[in-house]
Amino acid sequence: MALTAEALISRVQVNIPFPFLGQGYLELFLKRGLNPEIGLDAYSLSHFQRRDFTRMARAFIKARRRLTLHAPFQDLLPGALDEQILTASRRRLRQAFNLLPVFKPVSIVCHLGWDTKLYQWDRANWLLRSAATWKELAALALEQGVTVMVENVYETDPDLFIELLNLVNVPNFQVCLDVGHLQAFGDGDYHRWLHTLWPHIGQLHLHDNKGDQDSHLALGRGTVPLTTVLNFLAERDRQPLVTLEPHHEGSLEPSLEHLSKIWPWQ
Repeated sequence: MALTAEALISRVQVNIPFPFLGQGYLELFLKRGLNPEIGLDAYSLSHFQRRDFTRMARAFIKARRRLTLHAPFQDLLPGALDEQILTASRRRLRQAFNLLPVFKPVSIVCHLGWDTKLYQWDRANWLLRSAATWKELAALALEQGVTVMVENVYETDPDLFIELLNLVNVPNFQVCLDVGHLQAFGDGDYHRWLHTLWPHIGQLHLHDNKGDQDSHLALGRGTVPLTTVLNFLAERDRQPLVTLEPHHEGSLEPSLEHLSKIWPWQ
């Protein structure tokens, strides 16, 4: 079903790092009616106070915008085999999850921190440690009615997600399929990933690239099979949350325009 780009705005999220909101982007988001996916990186969690987060959250909530969050991920290893690294990673993630009552998001997106080169020989132990992390955090999220979405980055095996989902085994723990990462960092086997994960995909991160790097191009400017992914899910009556990740000035509008032409849902 083709939509206008303007009509699509209320149906998608647009990512924005928290510090940018204080640099004019709050007003831009409110003026355009955009639903934010707010990135809570380590800098934000260390340098801003709860009142700063509350002020931004209230502005969006007052405007009746739907919010999602992106948890910190740089340097974090939520399934680390080193106990001190694991403890530090969990502590940083808890800081973000403690803000769920402030932002009242629909979901919070997280990275697994899996690295085949580091963990392939101790996959079972990594899975147990990772599952313990996400069980704790998913319980915190469940209290607020929030779904935890685990996103693919460098993973090349969708079965890893299935194994983790089965270990955590809670209803508010799902997958955020990042279609750009799958091409730039993963194996690019969309057929396999979709057939393996589609019942568990609760969110999509949409951006484009040409397979050489994670360039976050506007939709339609690269070679990511966006139409294939969307139609596959729509044919199975699966409509995840959709987040646009325009990392370059001027790429939001062409992304909305392109997405409006291939949007398969009613």
